[in-house]
Amino acid sequence: MKTSRRSFIRSASAIGALAALPGWACSQGTSPKTLNILVLGGTGFIGPHEINYALSRGHKVTMFNRGKTAPERFPNVENLIGDRDDQLDALKGRDWDAVIDNSGFYPRHVRLSAELLHGHVGKYVFVSSISAYGEGLKLDDDEFTAAYAVMDDPTDESDSIYGRTYGPRKALCEQEVSKVFGGDAINVRPGIITGTGDPTERLRHWLRRMVAGNEILVPGQDDLPVQYIDAADLCGWMVRLLEDGNGSGPYNAVGAEKPYRARPLLEGLIASTGSESTLTWVDWEWLRANNTETANYGPWYGEGPTPFMQVTNKRAMAAGLRFRPIGDTANDMIAELDSFGEPRWGPGGFSLETEAALLAKWHAK
Repeated sequence: MKTSRRSFIRSASAIGALAALPGWACSQGTSPKTLNILVLGGTGFIGPHEINYALSRGHKVTMFNRGKTAPERFPNVENLIGDRDDQLDALKGRDWDAVIDNSGFYPRHVRLSAELLHGHVGKYVFVSSISAYGEGLKLDDDEFTAAYAVMDDPTDESDSIYGRTYGPRKALCEQEVSKVFGGDAINVRPGIITGTGDPTERLRHWLRRMVAGNEILVPGQDDLPVQYIDAADLCGWMVRLLEDGNGSGPYNAVGAEKPYRARPLLEGLIASTGSESTLTWVDWEWLRANNTETANYGPWYGEGPTPFMQVTNKRAMAAGLRFRPIGDTANDMIAELDSFGEPRWGPGGFSLETEAALLAKWHAK
């Protein structure tokens, strides 16, 4: 008998409910020293994880944002209203121990905030991305040997936030922070961030299929490397890095200790969630030849192993980055499926109908 959705929710609810509590993951009690932390952003995906964790550790938090996304999320946290586009008056004349910049996507905006806050904050943590690396990234590259991605016109802001110039713009943002803050700049380069509140289907797609309990189509190679990091692990570590006070420079923040591989990862998630789903691997070449629906399985593109999914995280781990089991992350995400709704950052894989038709055709061949 297939596992019902109700039994999934019941088994995961005890863990998932903890996501609403401050510092529900990685919490190690209160911090030995209290920090006054400014968060640029705060109500999107990773911001709530940072704020909840910081509050649970006894820190004071101030947010700065436009007040448009979930303005009621933290009623007891001071929220300064403004805009990264030269509307920073609310930040003037204030001092904080550190700032975490989640919402810097254009180098001009980051330069404005860094210059205004210099001398008024101790550490500037910029949340960048491994997309800041250039196409020439190699497996043996680290934070200091890998070359930045570049764009033809560094001043071009015509592209969307997550468009084709996302990576080069993140690289330029990092450079702006480092120019202003020097050794007090911390540039964090996450890979694929997931966990509760994840606005993408990059992990949730598989969890939806596992909840249904049906046969699951998996495109590409079964040994494809992939790196997921739970937002709770990432954000808790960034707060602790500020508490330590010694963090500086760039850090790759990817999970886990070693890259996951597609088959053992998905088989492990099936086991940890109690699903009765089965997995069927299908060649990308055959999928493209036998359907017209476009599917986004990122990063499961099936084009062979890529250095971008095998980035070293040794420096961050040496600075205290730790990971809880991805099965726990999966169960937390399953517990919020009913309330999550549609993904905000693009679709997942094939639709259920297309997937069923492709599987039938694949088996028939």
